[in-house]
Amino acid sequence: MNRVLLVLNVVLLLALAYLYYAFFTEVRDPQPRHTQADSSAKANIKIAFFDFDTLVKKYEYAKEINEYLQGKNNAMEAKLDRLKKDFSSKLNDYQKRGASLSQMEQTQMQEELGHMQNNLDQQQQSLGQEMQSEYTQKMFDLKTRIQNFLKTYAQQKGYEYVFATSSDENLIFYKDSVRNITSDIVAQLNQQYQETKKK
Repeated sequence: MNRVLLVLNVVLLLALAYLYYAFFTEVRDPQPRHTQADSSAKANIKIAFFDFDTLVKKYEYAKEINEYLQGKNNAMEAKLDRLKKDFSSKLNDYQKRGASLSQMEQTQMQEELGHMQNNLDQQQQSLGQEMQSEYTQKMFDLKTRIQNFLKTYAQQKGYEYVFATSSDENLIFYKDSVRNITSDIVAQLNQQYQETKKK
């Protein structure tokens, strides 16, 4: 989840940097001519935000992703636990019988324990990378779905900017709850997702 927030924060920082750049590099007339239409257009910029944490909790697709990732993580931990138990069992057996074993049997047992330890380490690394890859892919898919939805949503509602807030990290230090569109976004995303599930 922290990676999603990190990606979202990076996107927001890039957007902020672009706005900063665009504002300060704008070519300005030496004698600006303001009309009533220009003033009212600038005053009517619509900005909204949504709470990313709430969206993830209530959006059906996000719930399914979290359940899937949790199940995959549980299966991975169960597999690693089995390997650790096998290793511990073999180690205990070796420690109990160690004094009574011949030099050759001790060497074989140590080699077997070494192979088991290497296998455990490799499995842990492999499964960890697989889980990380799966998590990254699922979070990217979730983010892409939300972004694609917001493009259309923002155009329909007339928003020029839609920001995301989160309890972990906030780039927006003040937000008026009047501009909070989370519930509307969640409802429409869930409706859209249910329609795609039926197909």
